Amino acid sequence: MSIEIKLSRSNRIYRPDEPLEGKVIFKLNSGASYQSIRITIDGAVNLQVRGGSAGVIESVYGMIKPIQIMNSKKVVDVRSSGKLGSGTTEIPFSVILKDRKEENLEKFYETYHGNNVNIQYLMIVDVVRGYLHKPLAETMEFIVESEKDNLLQKPVSPEMVFFYITQDTQRHQLLPELKSGSQS
Repeated sequence: MSIEIKLSRSNRIYRPDEPLEGKVIFKLNSGASYQSIRITIDGAVNLQVRGGSAGVIESVYGMIKPIQIMNSKKVVDVRSSGKLGSGTTEIPFSVILKDRKEENLEKFYETYHGNNVNIQYLMIVDVVRGYLHKPLAETMEFIVESEKDNLLQKPVSPEMVFFYITQDTQRHQLLPELKSGSQS
């Protein structure tokens, strides 16, 4: 049995107020029953201190637990108990990260992967099966872009400007010497 998460956008970039849509694809050799199929959305900041120049104190801080961005993990039940048939089964889903109608104080930070800091958003699909069967899970990272409303200034629209660089248009302090060929 294999699980694949396929998001509606191939670049996996979403804003907090946009629905996270896609489908969960199951590929089975034979039918399987399940108790529930659940999607969990999680956002966390991971702090890392690299070895080498780090001292004893810094290495202790290098073991910090991830800091949760979202106040609570968002859990959505996609399907309650049932059975999946053999072959390929696709189950669509839609999850809203931040509902504009609700007063939500959560702040979503842009996804970032740096040397010492990672801001990461994960989508986890869990298939809870019976007591004798191993639960299945699949994880996929998606990218969160900041909301345009929160920007300090509106982005400048790009313009195309034609210009030419020639020897006559350059104003460099060595230009007279270059033209004359003399050295001082």
